[in-house]
Amino acid sequence: MSEDRLARELTPAALEATYPDAEPDQLAHTETVPAAAAETVPPGDVLPDGLADALDHDLYSHQAAALERLRDGENVTVATSTSSGKTLVYALYYALLKRRDPDARALFCYPTKALSADQERALNDLFRDLGVDASAETYDGDTKAERKPLIRANRDVVVTNFSGVNHYLSNHAKWRDVYANTDLVVIDESHTYTGVHGMHVSWVLRRLRRILDHYGSTPQFVCTSATIGNPGEHSEALVGHEFGVVERDGSPRGRRDIAFWLPRRDDDEGGKSGVGGGRGNGGGGTGVGAGDAPTDADAPTARKRAGAEAASVAGHLGLSGVQTLAFLRSRQGTEIAAKRAREAARDHPLDARLDAKPYHAGLSKQKRRAVENTLKSGRADAVFTTSALELGIDVGGVDATVLAGYPGTRQSFWQQIGRAGRGTSDALSVFVPRRDAIDRYILDDPDYLLGDEIEDAVVDVSNNHVYARHVRCAAEELPLTAADATWFGPRERLERAVSVWRDAGEFVGDLERGAQYDGRPRPQASISLYATTDVEYEVRRVDGDIDMEPIGRERAYRDYHPGALVLYDGEQYEVVDLVEDRHRPYVELERVRTNEYTTTAHEKRIHDVEATRSRDLGGGYSLHAGTGTVEIDYTQYRRHDIGDGTVEGPYPIDLPPIELRTHLTWVELPADMERRVIDALGPDALLDADGAPATDAGWTFAGGLHGAEHGMIKLAPLELRLDNSDMGGLSTPMHAETGAPTWFIHDAVEGGVGFAHSIYDHFEGVAAKTRERVARCDCADPTGCPSCLMSAQCGNDNEPLHRGATTAVLDAVLSRLDAAGDGSESEGSHARDA
Repeated sequence: MSEDRLARELTPAALEATYPDAEPDQLAHTETVPAAAAETVPPGDVLPDGLADALDHDLYSHQAAALERLRDGENVTVATSTSSGKTLVYALYYALLKRRDPDARALFCYPTKALSADQERALNDLFRDLGVDASAETYDGDTKAERKPLIRANRDVVVTNFSGVNHYLSNHAKWRDVYANTDLVVIDESHTYTGVHGMHVSWVLRRLRRILDHYGSTPQFVCTSATIGNPGEHSEALVGHEFGVVERDGSPRGRRDIAFWLPRRDDDEGGKSGVGGGRGNGGGGTGVGAGDAPTDADAPTARKRAGAEAASVAGHLGLSGVQTLAFLRSRQGTEIAAKRAREAARDHPLDARLDAKPYHAGLSKQKRRAVENTLKSGRADAVFTTSALELGIDVGGVDATVLAGYPGTRQSFWQQIGRAGRGTSDALSVFVPRRDAIDRYILDDPDYLLGDEIEDAVVDVSNNHVYARHVRCAAEELPLTAADATWFGPRERLERAVSVWRDAGEFVGDLERGAQYDGRPRPQASISLYATTDVEYEVRRVDGDIDMEPIGRERAYRDYHPGALVLYDGEQYEVVDLVEDRHRPYVELERVRTNEYTTTAHEKRIHDVEATRSRDLGGGYSLHAGTGTVEIDYTQYRRHDIGDGTVEGPYPIDLPPIELRTHLTWVELPADMERRVIDALGPDALLDADGAPATDAGWTFAGGLHGAEHGMIKLAPLELRLDNSDMGGLSTPMHAETGAPTWFIHDAVEGGVGFAHSIYDHFEGVAAKTRERVARCDCADPTGCPSCLMSAQCGNDNEPLHRGATTAVLDAVLSRLDAAGDGSESEGSHARDA
């Protein structure tokens, strides 16, 4: 297409004018990010003549600043925009080290195998262009066995990932030459290491540093990150080193237009499509619920699903000659969207063939490479991807991006839209909101998303279960001594872990004489970098093979109990068995064809609560962070027909309760809070308890507590970089241990992951955004809708919920927080009196 046509298409107004059957209100908001010129520095200012002369371009200012700090001996985090040339920073610095010391080697760690392969090619091309005698090669689970010793012996840069490093440390003697000469360790896309995964990677890095130290290496570290709120703090928590931060971006950019594009109205859908039987534990309850999942009939306006609209928009752009990359939330979603886009093209006024392809981790390596090549070459009109293409794989000159729903963080939003318009070319990005509380909040307040603030990334190393398992691996790698408190301290914590494993018969000795591992070979194999316990369930298929990662116990009980329907990689299965009485437990699936999904109900208790930090807000209000035992009993499930909304069940689930000792944040309210809330609402606003074990007033007040809990879990990602599927909650008008009306938010993993405690640290911001979303929602139902209070993950079937009571409760707490100001915080562990 001509440049004039391309420029005309790449505006929200042109999209609206050319989109078939566009509705008047679909273009809800537009924003233009103006073009910016590059800020450059001559390479000779920071590089020796030999390297500087080999570059045929100037450096961006942030590249030069990072190189200068590295030359001064610092560890450096570079946190700049997508496609700002971060790879060149560490590649040039390694070339500089190699010129100084021909034996210098490096480890470059990437979060995905696809990115490793992409960067291997780019690094070798750069080394050749620079005239540097160095080579890079990927060493991971896909590397052929005969290549591995050759890479260890001959490659200057080993390209790998942390799942591999976790295993390779056991055989460190084979890596002696690599580790003894490692001068640089690179952690690319470091912002991806948060939550449970980030916790594991932080301990793998400490084990790696210990082995490097054993061989006499003290390398520098480079972290490259997307823009996050705390790049230095995050890198220091991840690696355990101090870091200098470079975040002033000197790279150029073209003009970017951003369109907030509402899905078309869907008069046919009515109330048939529920929000579905979602995964996760976000939003608990106080008992077992009954009935259907909430439907879009409860929502303010029934519109098509974001995925369907995104497929239509991306298809239209692709047919118009605008190469488009569309982001969806699931593998199945990419497959469906690509199919829908191709089908829609047959009825499109332009009457042309659309080359639309899905891309996700479930595809074979060959298929993924083929799609990547069609993007780079410009042959693909539209590619529908999960977050797999959010990271730095080279996708060429994509013109537009389409996002089917908010990706969970502002950092991911900017990362995804930044995949289009690379360099100084202009770009169009289209955000299609889902029927979700966060997406509705963003529609109400676009400045939240488009402003300068970015969430903090959370890495918490306090989880003792994860810590102890990495200590066990460290002892297998080298005997542990008191000096290892440098890596795994404080010493008291290390001594406790050694004692635990000695009592379990897996350690001999102590820190004074050397604690040695004496258990089964290769304990590293028992660690999943995405789970906090050793117990994982294999997923098997009775009528064929299925290539699926193992799952944790909590997820197995919740989503893979016998009778549950499971959707995986576009196919539907029914769970026929869950077997636990063996060393490797498993669930067994059978392929089915049905138009149904299942939802699971549970009962929940939180007990043995201990506060480690507290804020007394006065007047009977207090805020706490600490630990507690969360007991979850999955008791029954129902089958929902997607077509007509009918429900079968409940059917019993015959599994024991699950107990998690985990992180909590909770709010305690005055004993007379129910009266205050009801007085504020008035008698006409009360819910009908309708047989529930409460009065109308009690049921309404319980709906306010439950709504505050739901809303804060749903909207926490607005303030923090976290996954709310890793959180849950409980609310009760009177808790046995606190002796007060209380709502809890808890991490949904054993030992905690830091998310609930992060909400404690940012409580006022999360609560204020929750209050705003609930109050501004234009749904007519006092019990709310999926856009404000209802949660597909609620084990209590979203009962009770009350919007008015929720805002009254949140107003009262926010008022006390405002009056208390910074206030005084008490610290120290103390149990609540029962």
